[in-house]
Amino acid sequence: MAAIACTIRPAVPEDIPAINQIHKHYVRNTVITFILEPNTDEETLAAYHKIKNEGLPYLVAVDNTTNKVLGYTYVSSFRAKAGYRHTLELSLFCDHTQVRKGVGAQLLSRLVDVLKHPEQWEGYYQGSRLIEYRPRQLMACMAIDIDMPGAGWKLRDWYVRHGFQQTAHLKEVGRKKERWIDTVFLQLALRE
Repeated sequence: MAAIACTIRPAVPEDIPAINQIHKHYVRNTVITFILEPNTDEETLAAYHKIKNEGLPYLVAVDNTTNKVLGYTYVSSFRAKAGYRHTLELSLFCDHTQVRKGVGAQLLSRLVDVLKHPEQWEGYYQGSRLIEYRPRQLMACMAIDIDMPGAGWKLRDWYVRHGFQQTAHLKEVGRKKERWIDTVFLQLALRE
């Protein structure tokens, strides 16, 4: 199947309602996020500003025909301790009606390119953090949702196809929808 035609660009505050709408679906209907109650647009906007103020990229995929936001991705600090400043954690969500249409792959590809070559993507982030710290590792933490295709492992396999390696499997560390949920950590080296 051909990937849907979309443009990947930096998110702007006007995208927040669409971003939040995408995320609400996953909060309400899945266990892939451990957030229990959907954020308000104001809370999502505050989180967006925090990411941008840290000098990190926050991207959206926009349909070339309708200009609708089809998905989004951003990175945040992996841990609050300064020694982790070279490691980032990925968040990526696609409109649930656009899953398996190539939107996520396009978002991930652009995000990784920005992280590996920030000097080529001026305008996709602000400040000099990416240039100064040259992130070395990108982490993805995913919940194993047994109700998803492949009992939740297809998403892990998708990350592996994009160069990530599974580095940890944490058993029953989250609870949502009246069940215990495992998480898997995956890691992508951005630098040698």
